Amino acid sequence: MITRRPPPTRRRRPALEEKAMLILFIAVTTILFMLPFAPTAGLFLRRRQALGPSPLSEGAYAPDHFARNLIAKLRARAALIAQPLITVFEYRLDGEPLLILPASMRRVPSECATKMSYALADAVLPTALPCDKEIAAEGSLLTGGNASYRALYAADTLHIGGNSTVIRWCHADTHLKVDKGCRILGRASANKTIKVDAPCLFMTLTAPTILIGSAEPRMGGAKTGDLASATGTDHVAREPVSLAAGTRLRGSIKAYGQLCVGAESVIEGALVCEGDIVIGPGCLIWGPIVAEGDVRIAEGCEVGRPDDPGSVVGEDIEIVAPAVIHGAVHARHNGIVTEM
Repeated sequence: MITRRPPPTRRRRPALEEKAMLILFIAVTTILFMLPFAPTAGLFLRRRQALGPSPLSEGAYAPDHFARNLIAKLRARAALIAQPLITVFEYRLDGEPLLILPASMRRVPSECATKMSYALADAVLPTALPCDKEIAAEGSLLTGGNASYRALYAADTLHIGGNSTVIRWCHADTHLKVDKGCRILGRASANKTIKVDAPCLFMTLTAPTILIGSAEPRMGGAKTGDLASATGTDHVAREPVSLAAGTRLRGSIKAYGQLCVGAESVIEGALVCEGDIVIGPGCLIWGPIVAEGDVRIAEGCEVGRPDDPGSVVGEDIEIVAPAVIHGAVHARHNGIVTEM
């Protein structure tokens, strides 16, 4: 009698062994995938340990921050020159070519279009100059019209010719004059006054007094007692606010809708709004104007005080000449100076 043996059964690996093989496969795959990135990761970690946190430089938000840094470098470089300058010399500053102009030279050569320039006295720039470098003068600086500039600095008065563009910043230690048709795309600042002719585009203007058009300050003699008969409380409204013409109010206003101030009103306080702010003609606003929306300031208005500067902040800002602002104007999107 022939007996048939049963077929051999395949031996199954224990479940624990299968899991171990799977984990090993995933680990090897991950290591092979990350291996090319190891040098970069090591360099990144070493740099972070060496540098640590990067604190903001002192005064980084000051309106003249870039101007102060530039002129300090230029003066330090000029101090290294032993002989008196009688003609234009070319040096290097931070790896960039630098033209140092003697005090006897008033008209800046056209080479400044492609090289940083530093005049040791007053200077006059050519017209229609497409300049992509910084220009600084230890005296007054008069720029030609129909030109474009990277950055401008004057230790005295800075006068920007009409239909010109300033890409980064401009600063004057005394007065800044901006002719009509200009576009100031960065910071514009002065230690005394800024005068802007209409029409003009801007982003940020900062000075103790900003004159729009032919305006002259008229709030210098105003005193707190002038509004002794006015209401003396702050106001918060959860709907749009519209003040009648001739309103006299001591206190700030915060509105959650549009805020309109009638003509010839006097507000001793701030105006804050989640929507748009519209200021009628001839108003005096003693405090800052801050809107999450747009701001429109009509002709004849004055904002802030000579002894207590304010600010105007909004998405789009329109200022109709003539007007006066004491402090700063910052448009998050676009600012424009227009005529009546």
